[in-house]
Amino acid sequence: MELVHDIPRDGIVIALTGTLPPHFRAPQGMFLAGVIADGLPHPSAHCHIAQNAAHAHRLPRGIFMPHWTQPGLLMRDPVRGNTFERVAFYGTKSNLAPELQTPEWAEHLLHTVGCTFDIRSAEHWHDYHDVDVVLAVRTFGRQRQLHKPATKLYNAWRAGIPFIGGRNSAFAADGNPGRDYLIARSPDEIIRHLQKLKSDENFYCSLVEQGLRKAADYSDESITARWRKLVEETLPTLATQRFARPLWRNFCSDASMRIALAVDRTFRS
Repeated sequence: MELVHDIPRDGIVIALTGTLPPHFRAPQGMFLAGVIADGLPHPSAHCHIAQNAAHAHRLPRGIFMPHWTQPGLLMRDPVRGNTFERVAFYGTKSNLAPELQTPEWAEHLLHTVGCTFDIRSAEHWHDYHDVDVVLAVRTFGRQRQLHKPATKLYNAWRAGIPFIGGRNSAFAADGNPGRDYLIARSPDEIIRHLQKLKSDENFYCSLVEQGLRKAADYSDESITARWRKLVEETLPTLATQRFARPLWRNFCSDASMRIALAVDRTFRS
């Protein structure tokens, strides 16, 4: 395996789909694995590596590969014990539901639950030591956000902190609502979740314990093992199968793939 600047003519190639020209077509001797990230699957890719498990499951030849968690992550300080006073959102403010960006929301949260609300900027995305609940709601609508990963959920699990998210498909695919994270469909439901977490220590601890168990599947070691298996076993097997098939079968399969991707682009929300 090697990193290259120019696209080779043959062999197994792993490429970020956003770096490929829209009309690029893989040569006959190439097996192209497209890394989707936040973009769109490339119609010329022979398999699609998605950071959202729900998206991978609905794509023909989709492969789920979880996004890496936050480097240098600091867990919640155990000295905080049953302290319940800080809720935080980790991310760019524009990616937070508009209803939660207002001063009125922060005042309502303080008045009803006794918690402050922090929006953590990029230089603090690793630091969970003084946080008691993580909140991550992009929208209260039904959008599935198929292009987004569940990284915020993984980070909260690793940090040992309860997580309240929206109806993101990635959260639902990797988590178990009510057991290792909570779903909020409105600001009022967030308040109800927080009130329960504050009043029921056993419930709070149960979410943390379940999350820590799940976090083992998204450690650096676990994700590295997934990539190693993909590169050394999965992709060579898929490439061998493709090269062994008659050209007409690959042509039909690729045409079917392009139709499926067109449908995916239309209904991916």
